[in-house]
Amino acid sequence: MQVSRIIKQSVKVAVSVCLLVWLVTAIDWRNCIQVAARADLALMLLAVVLLTLERVLSVVKWLLFLKVKGSTVSFWRLFIINYVGGFWGLILPSSVSADIVRGYYLSRATSDLKLTVTSMAADRFISGVSLVCVACLGGWYAGYQPGLERLRVLTFLLAAGTAISVVILFQGALLRWLDRHVIQKFSGWRIIQTARKWMVSCLEYRQYPGLLLIAFLLSISVQVVRVLIFYVVALGFDLHAPLMYYIVFIPLIMVLIMLPVSLNGIGVREVSFVSFFSLAGMPESGAFVVSFAVSVLTTLTTAVGGLIYMFDRNPSFVKSPDKAA
Repeated sequence: MQVSRIIKQSVKVAVSVCLLVWLVTAIDWRNCIQVAARADLALMLLAVVLLTLERVLSVVKWLLFLKVKGSTVSFWRLFIINYVGGFWGLILPSSVSADIVRGYYLSRATSDLKLTVTSMAADRFISGVSLVCVACLGGWYAGYQPGLERLRVLTFLLAAGTAISVVILFQGALLRWLDRHVIQKFSGWRIIQTARKWMVSCLEYRQYPGLLLIAFLLSISVQVVRVLIFYVVALGFDLHAPLMYYIVFIPLIMVLIMLPVSLNGIGVREVSFVSFFSLAGMPESGAFVVSFAVSVLTTLTTAVGGLIYMFDRNPSFVKSPDKAA
């Protein structure tokens, strides 16, 4: 098991290194410096505001999944937990480390590990569905462009797989059959019993279709804000491409980053952005600068969680009514 994990991690590192080497040889670095020198500070600050808005919308969505189950955690406390978790995610060597830290602090704040896990799982599922929906719409539209005709096949398969997954989750009879004939066969395993309880808790969110709809719309809003971040940063470097290309390409790039083929998406992000936006007429050096700048701004805004942690060493602390009085 340990050897297999080492091999997988080594392959991811190798993929990231190969992609970065390709970038080093393909990009005109002198032109990159010239593009970077044109940075508009006001538009960069606007991008930071949008990055913060993206986080606010994400926290509001997460809070909905908690409140419907009776949690009393406040928006501000959850916002702090989100930021601090993001900060530790920059340091710890895993793409899911931020969620692990957020889950740890939230479980201490709510004293309910099952609620923590299920709310995060439901939140991530809705976010993933919204991302796939936007990416599929963009991919289908991009399929009209010469050379991208095959993208429609991938788009169709991705949309079909997602649709089937969503439909299965709302088929009670099928889920009960899977539980009796598959999951119950491993009921002797403690980890399976725990996972089953969490799955049942997650499926309870099906009772709240209004909540799921609002969460889905908030997730779509997050995707729109993410598109605007890249668009604003590109304008900040005086790089112009129709907004439609951003709407088409950014969700597709986000999906590619999520694929477990590289180290935390390093290399995939930059190469995808350069490859896609060169089709929109943006210079490769300019596309790289935009991608790199968004990564830097995201890292800087996420690092604010470190400052918050310095002044709030216990992000999970929630005042009880007696203490508040």
